[in-house]
Amino acid sequence: MTRWLACAWLVLTVACGGERSHELQHVPATWREVRESAGHTVHVGKHHVACSECHGDGFGPPPDELCEKCHANVQATLHPIDPIRPIGPASTPRCQDCHGFGRELAIKPTNCMRCHDDPQGKHAAVGAHSDQDCSDCHRAHGTPSLAPRPCTECHAAQKTQHAGMRGCLDCHQMHEATLAADAGCATCHAKQPGRARVDAHALTVGHAKCTSCHTPHEFSSKAVAACTTCHANKPVLVAAKHGTCISCHAQHEGAAPKACTTCHAKQVAHPAPSPGGGAAHACVGCHPAHTLAAGLKAVACETCHTKSRHATAKCLDCHQPHDKKPVLAAAMCVTCHAKPVASTASTGHAACIGCHASAAHEPSKPPPACATCHTAKATQTRDGHRACIGCHTGGPHAPASPPVACATCHKPEASTAPRGHQACVNCHEPHSGVRKPAATCASCHADRASTGHGKRLDCLTCHRPHGPNGVATTPACTTCHTPAQRPGLHRVPGHATCNSCHRGGHETKPSDDRATCVACHTKQKDHEPTAVRCAGCHPFGDGK
Repeated sequence: MTRWLACAWLVLTVACGGERSHELQHVPATWREVRESAGHTVHVGKHHVACSECHGDGFGPPPDELCEKCHANVQATLHPIDPIRPIGPASTPRCQDCHGFGRELAIKPTNCMRCHDDPQGKHAAVGAHSDQDCSDCHRAHGTPSLAPRPCTECHAAQKTQHAGMRGCLDCHQMHEATLAADAGCATCHAKQPGRARVDAHALTVGHAKCTSCHTPHEFSSKAVAACTTCHANKPVLVAAKHGTCISCHAQHEGAAPKACTTCHAKQVAHPAPSPGGGAAHACVGCHPAHTLAAGLKAVACETCHTKSRHATAKCLDCHQPHDKKPVLAAAMCVTCHAKPVASTASTGHAACIGCHASAAHEPSKPPPACATCHTAKATQTRDGHRACIGCHTGGPHAPASPPVACATCHKPEASTAPRGHQACVNCHEPHSGVRKPAATCASCHADRASTGHGKRLDCLTCHRPHGPNGVATTPACTTCHTPAQRPGLHRVPGHATCNSCHRGGHETKPSDDRATCVACHTKQKDHEPTAVRCAGCHPFGDGK
């Protein structure tokens, strides 16, 4: 009885348009949810089909084949049986899958997008035309099931004649996703010759899609968007050949810029590596294509080379940016430094950068010490000679100038040097001051060094070549030859003066002939007149 009342209530409320909504509180919630569904509105409200005709006495869910009892002549041509790739919730959709009787089903009788919002087996999700009535093109129970309308009925204003294409479907799929045709451009144009060819890489670098530049359905070159539409902040260099973006960028090849050497083959890139490496010393390191101020062709050298410049000179006064050797020849120094260059031309200091390598960009920085090159002379130099310019007053720019005379500093030595000893460098090494190994007294006084005391003693035992306290006088023979050392007649008074009988220190052999002795011993001039030497009988030695 309760089930009959509920069914009767459903019929009445559907028939009456739901005016007795206050009675809903007495009906189960699940019955209220399906009350206004399309299926119940048609069957119960319009055709007055009794609930028991579909639900039976037990009021359970209708069986799948129930609809055929009344609609046996209706065939589901759009959804045939496909056991391999089923479509929808079953291999063959039930009538109730499209014609909704429940709240969770369609409100409209044919709401295809309830399923086709998502892919269905071999059919992709419906994108384009999803807001149109499917029955405009599809006949759910008719033959043929697909009867599409001409695209031009809705898209009459769109041009379709593009490079031999005949219609919309050459580029578009009927139910493709939104803007899916963009990807199709590259698929076709990757095979086109000449300017029409588009590298597939172009859509991954720089330009995301063809329609970013090309207006769909407008195929003239005038319809292509100007590069400045997106790249308004990219001014080009001041040069006639750089007037348009495509002078350097191939828009259909990824928009990567061409190598500058494509046009500027004669220009050699800056060879000096930059501290950061990379492209800083390539063409765009000095000639940034899109960031230079109007009228400029290159950034200032100081942009990278932050060291102070050489005095008031400009970088380009000495450097050629496109030369294989960035620094000009050393001879260029003569432009400003004519006198120093001339004075060093034929010397070991001719290469200016040999001493001024770092000072070229730091003029206040002193040149390297002379010892940098003249190591041996610097390490042997005595304290008073360490300042090279103390003797070489011509300095590094006049190295051929003769050094100052030793007498400039060594006045006592120069003033006391005997004749023949004024040239100090004949005996002394000028940097160390020591006597040269080969500069012995014998090198000039060979005769004296080979006789008498010269054979036994160092010359300096008796002689001193110069001051500082004056030339040393030759010491008395008795300095070494004391009375105790002089045997025989040397001890007799009157024989104490050595040079009375001996002819100087370098001729120590006594002159003991008769004439020498009788010069003092006149009374014995006739004594033993046949004797040649007096010392034969009157010995001066010890008899040995």
